[in-house]
Amino acid sequence: MSADVTKIELAKALRAIKAISTDEQFEKVKQIYIQDRGEESVMNSVNGLSEEDEFALLTKLMGTASHIVGFEQRPLVEGKYIVADYFLTIKPGFTLGNKPKSKFSEFKCLVDVKSTGKDLFKIGGSKLQKLRNFADLFNLRLFFAIRFLRFKQSAFWAIVEDADRTSTYLHADYGNIVKGFRHIFWDEYTLSSHPDLSLICKFSKSSTIDSVSHEIFGKQIEATITNGVDTVILDADASFMPCAFLEAYDLVESKVEVINSDVTLQYLKPTLITVFLADFIFKLNSLPVDEHGNIMYDASKLIVRSDTGVHSKLADRSLIDKIAKFFLRNNFLFLGSIGDQKENYELWKSLGGSE
Repeated sequence: MSADVTKIELAKALRAIKAISTDEQFEKVKQIYIQDRGEESVMNSVNGLSEEDEFALLTKLMGTASHIVGFEQRPLVEGKYIVADYFLTIKPGFTLGNKPKSKFSEFKCLVDVKSTGKDLFKIGGSKLQKLRNFADLFNLRLFFAIRFLRFKQSAFWAIVEDADRTSTYLHADYGNIVKGFRHIFWDEYTLSSHPDLSLICKFSKSSTIDSVSHEIFGKQIEATITNGVDTVILDADASFMPCAFLEAYDLVESKVEVINSDVTLQYLKPTLITVFLADFIFKLNSLPVDEHGNIMYDASKLIVRSDTGVHSKLADRSLIDKIAKFFLRNNFLFLGSIGDQKENYELWKSLGGSE
């Protein structure tokens, strides 16, 4: 490889190769091209670029964007600017206020995607100013979408606006997940579990039906969902998606009851009280694994296959909304707002929502 290729250009090339290759193929490519560049540093850049794909795909699956256009970030004409990652057009409803998308005029903005392994994200100085200069070229507002990597197994994103141009820096922490624009951009709500919610999975060692398997208990033949008062019993087919949905609450086994030599009951309880809408989408898509136990969901791989129909197989907002109605109707979960409902409504209106 030519020695004058920058690390970021190398990372872009490796991300593209990683998206279309197997893990074994990619390892061979890394050995050829990274060489003495320092694998950890280069791969950190590759993973950072992959977070851009994760944001784009998650926003698509949330169903509020009408345009997600990525910019090529090579400086063909030198200037005092840095190109942001995405031009975004959103048209979100306000679900908790019973306001449909038709009540929202399209909002256009620029979004730069960042990730951090720390509790606090910071950007300032010339880097922030150059991003502001780029936003000014298009007369668009600038937002940052920040992924907090300490919670890699969740959709732990904050979306904040660079609103104060008098400031020479911008900070974001976990509080901005609630205080920022995330729940407006994604029209997001929360679902909290009933304090006595329990999932009871019934397994049979002799069953040969096509259903969820447990390495010890056999095939799942039935599931009971209860809050101690209200109870729903589902057969294997009907229980598959509701059970997968509840995995977002990080279920743990609370008890095992052996009925006989064939049938076993496994009692599961949620360890999380509240889950954000985006987490249901992220976690449900992350459940399938390959024969080696590796998670199959990979935003970069899915984006380069977007014209093959693979996205139609992903869990999106419409599916989550449908399953959520079942749990709400049976008093197993409760609908909630992220932050103050009145303030959220005012934010929604400030971006283009109408009465």
